[in-house]
Amino acid sequence: MLVEAIAAVRRSVVAVMCIHWKSAEDARAADPAHAEFSCSFGTAFCVVADRYVVTAHHVLNGGKPRNPDDRFYVFTVPGNDVPAYYYEVIGFPLERPDRDLAVLEIGPCSMPGIELPALPVSFVPRPDGTQVVTVGYPSPEIHDIKVDPQGNYRGGQFFLKSHANEGIVAAQYELEGDWMYELNVGWHHGESGGPVASAGASPAVFSVMQHYRNVQSPHGVVAGPHRGFGLSCIEGELRALGVVVQDAQA
Repeated sequence: MLVEAIAAVRRSVVAVMCIHWKSAEDARAADPAHAEFSCSFGTAFCVVADRYVVTAHHVLNGGKPRNPDDRFYVFTVPGNDVPAYYYEVIGFPLERPDRDLAVLEIGPCSMPGIELPALPVSFVPRPDGTQVVTVGYPSPEIHDIKVDPQGNYRGGQFFLKSHANEGIVAAQYELEGDWMYELNVGWHHGESGGPVASAGASPAVFSVMQHYRNVQSPHGVVAGPHRGFGLSCIEGELRALGVVVQDAQA
């Protein structure tokens, strides 16, 4: 069952690349090839085919307000094969820093004919012990990123492959008026924003890989259980965008 669930989830998961300009002057430079910028990566998953993806808000700017000069792209690597195809992010219909969630709107794929299918979402509470699968893109080692004179991404060299994991819902509770899930699943830097989905024959996403809970140890505060808010906290917004809802548990 895990084999089928991971395959179904993986095809809808994308990497998110942000091109951060060092300054406003660099963002508006006449020759961006010589301007200073850096790149960061996160993960997202498609909820409306070829149009909307959900991610963790901190993927956009490390928890700070999104910089309007930054440029965003999402990448799909079908089957973890060699080709990687990208979509430019053209809009931000939802930004919820208080719940560390965001929805990005994407334009056409760089390769005609490539499709990004949507994952169904669920707002039904999942009991402790529910089997889950996660898929994310660990941040790649970047060798080269190219931009054109308008600052658009025009190619690069980096090793980008998605990574799957499995586990259970380990705990859950109300936090600040919404539902929080803890998972016994770890993830790597760059996988934030990836889906937490039920591991059944028809997986549905109900939470997002976001952060961890701090715990006190004899050596100070350390990273504790990984967790994410339930998508139920943005149910109205997601339904308004036309997502496919799977209300029954699977």
